[in-house]
Amino acid sequence: MTKDEKDNIEEQDLVEEMQEEINEIENEEGEIDEVKLEEAQTGGISEIDKLKDTLARSQADFVNFQQRTQRDKEDMIFFLKSDILKKVLPRIDDLERMIINTPEEMKIGALYEGIISMQTKLLTDLDKMGVKPFNSKWEEVNPDRHDVMTTVPGQKEWIIFDEFEKGYNLWDKVLRHAKVVVWAWE
Repeated sequence: MTKDEKDNIEEQDLVEEMQEEINEIENEEGEIDEVKLEEAQTGGISEIDKLKDTLARSQADFVNFQQRTQRDKEDMIFFLKSDILKKVLPRIDDLERMIINTPEEMKIGALYEGIISMQTKLLTDLDKMGVKPFNSKWEEVNPDRHDVMTTVPGQKEWIIFDEFEKGYNLWDKVLRHAKVVVWAWE
């Protein structure tokens, strides 16, 4: 086979391939379909569209990463603060019990005033750190905020009658559950 014959066969193969491609982009009337032509030229989805899609996915992944990192940081700060603050709260409870149980005749003097001042300063410092007590009396029991210690017969079921220990929030999360007494039907 000569070189001209080989070139001729290659040209025929190329013409046949081109004819097949033209047949693929023609519609039923024999006219060239513009949409099919565009797809044939670009290979379906253009490279730019693929890059745009990849960029959009990467940006969404990055935003999710930033949000997850921020949430993890906040959780770690909460955990570290709560570990320390849970050790301080019983001392505040002790001061409160001292103030409540001090006889009236002893409520005058520097020692009593110092105890009240110490409690006030501690509560102010805790408030600056995001710790706030929450009042539970006369509310309905919420297992996310309250630990029921005992029940007493009463008019309304599962309404908090008294608190053994105050509950505290650190920002918007419960730092310590309130230990409560509730009314229950007998």
